[in-house]
Amino acid sequence: MSYTGERKYNLTDFFGNYFGNFGRLLVANLLFCLPLAVFVGGLMLVAQLASGVSIFLVFMLIPLMSPFFAGLTNVCRKLTATRSVRPVKDFFSGLKSNWLFFLVNSILVYIFTVSIWASVQLFRGMGMSMEIIAFIITIVLTAILFICVELSAVVMAVSVDLKFTEIIKNSFILVLKGFTNHLKTLFSLFFAVTLVYSLVVLIREPITLSVILGLFTLTVLPTLMMYIIVYNSYQTVERLVIKPYEQQKKDEPVRQLDLRQDESLTIEDLEPLAKGDPEEYVFLNGKTIKRKTVLRMIEVRKNNVKNRELTDV
Repeated sequence: MSYTGERKYNLTDFFGNYFGNFGRLLVANLLFCLPLAVFVGGLMLVAQLASGVSIFLVFMLIPLMSPFFAGLTNVCRKLTATRSVRPVKDFFSGLKSNWLFFLVNSILVYIFTVSIWASVQLFRGMGMSMEIIAFIITIVLTAILFICVELSAVVMAVSVDLKFTEIIKNSFILVLKGFTNHLKTLFSLFFAVTLVYSLVVLIREPITLSVILGLFTLTVLPTLMMYIIVYNSYQTVERLVIKPYEQQKKDEPVRQLDLRQDESLTIEDLEPLAKGDPEEYVFLNGKTIKRKTVLRMIEVRKNNVKNRELTDV
């Protein structure tokens, strides 16, 4: 849940949080890199024994690491929301509470990643006809949409208690409403990737490059990239999902109490309000309630009528 109150999200806040908790983030980074090293090491061993490894097997790192992404995301979410973090506790708390969502979600990411890779391989060597260009544009736009949905989904998963389908549905809604923050994330990640690529280009010695990239990954890279994602996405999720969700939870007892005062309303009074999406809010007797609550009220009244009829018999 959010503990931020009225936050001012800016670069000063971003870097202040990050460097003020750098030691704690280092611990979280090490916790994440431990299984990463195990899986990468196992992949390299398979490649040595099999004289090569399929790209599909390389992409298997996505679902294998998914529970640990849940832990890392929760650490960065706590840092963004509360400006403090307990790295070990928050890492394993996020892993324990959200591993299933991240595992299921990672399967979708795996399928999408493999599909994009297969499409790129298909286009290699082909002529650039108008049909191919249109198909490439479609894939690029689909990839951007998918990435934007994922940016909100992973943050929402560790922030509110919602079902998988509700998280994905809300994430689609937030694509447009949070597009500015998503752009910030994409540009920031592009800058980080460009920096890493520059090291690859500038350092020609393979061993030196491996050591530098290894240390960079071990100490900074995973938490930095996840913190960029969470910090930008959390702003939209907090404003449009977390705060309304908290307010709804807070108002629910009041609504239940007020419903007792609506016993004078008949089934005929309620039926016009019952038509439509059960999750939408309707205005009833000076308050807003979900349409599914109206449906429950109608059902209760119908049951009461049946009970009275049975009693009369």
